[in-house]
Amino acid sequence: MNKFQTIILFFLLHLASIFAIFPERMIASASKGHWMPVAIIFLAELLVLWLYLKAMSKFPEKTVMELCSDAIGKWGAGLIVLPLLVFLFLEVVLLTYYLSSEIRTVLLPETPAYATSAIFVAICFYGAWTGLAAMIRASMGWFILFMPFILFSLLISIGNFNFHYIFPVWDSQFSFLLRPDFYVGTIIFAGFLFLGMTPSHLRIRFGTAAALVGVIFLIALTSVYVPLLIFGQETAIHFQYPMLMASDTVDLEWVVFDWLPSFYVVSSSGLGLIKVAVLLWMFTSMLKQLYLPKAKSRWILAVVCLFLYAASQWIPNIMALDKFLYINACLCLYSTVGFPIIVYLSTLWRRKEVRA
Repeated sequence: MNKFQTIILFFLLHLASIFAIFPERMIASASKGHWMPVAIIFLAELLVLWLYLKAMSKFPEKTVMELCSDAIGKWGAGLIVLPLLVFLFLEVVLLTYYLSSEIRTVLLPETPAYATSAIFVAICFYGAWTGLAAMIRASMGWFILFMPFILFSLLISIGNFNFHYIFPVWDSQFSFLLRPDFYVGTIIFAGFLFLGMTPSHLRIRFGTAAALVGVIFLIALTSVYVPLLIFGQETAIHFQYPMLMASDTVDLEWVVFDWLPSFYVVSSSGLGLIKVAVLLWMFTSMLKQLYLPKAKSRWILAVVCLFLYAASQWIPNIMALDKFLYINACLCLYSTVGFPIIVYLSTLWRRKEVRA
């Protein structure tokens, strides 16, 4: 393993959120100037990412869990990590349900929901079972195999654009700040949390991470504007899978698989598998270190995956999914904004103790 592989995983975890719920939420959050909420979200990520990496650089030999435990004790660390654990679990449940529904809608319409979810959870269980190192190596293979399909799906529909739909480009009232869908979009921040649990020789610098965030921002902006420039705001806002619908407008008889949405679903599902597996690994590692030190990690993971499968079956429909997303947005803000700030403050406190 090396830092380049960590960079690829960092990149792919962000893409997993972009091609799951991000375009839909950004379109719903703004009626004009859609680039503004996207830009604000990524500027906020740069700030909390700097705090997170700065904190980890002060004690490079320690993980984020060890930093919190050393600064405020094991019980204190358990309290501040608990909302993060709830967020991680809800996130994997919602992502599993969303991607299983997408797979069933496009590729396996006759397959029962319980079957597609079971296969999805089983693959994620295996990924988390193998550990972070194996998932980082797997992300390299995914990047080589599927990234061309993602870019192809984004760019091939440019012939269907109506550039009049881009106007107006400015929301002087910043009305999107009052809409819950904007805060659901902050789920993209979860792509950097795993950096606090990697070995010191695999951690990346802020300059590298910031450059990656810039590239991811351009892809996120494209994912929002592709359906907007094809369908317009009034139509795109009603789509559950706006990027999927945009890819369905392209008719290319010369493509080996003449139905472009299949490329998109396979690629985005692969991204989702990687993200769910990484989040499951994080959840299991934190649970063992802070709450169940005597239990074996693999047994914890097995039990968590059983609960994950049961919870994903408990969600009745896509409308209920929206309600859970709004609830999880509050936990997301704590986990991706509040938690990095707490970690940074913990390192400052720890350094004062060391100097004393």
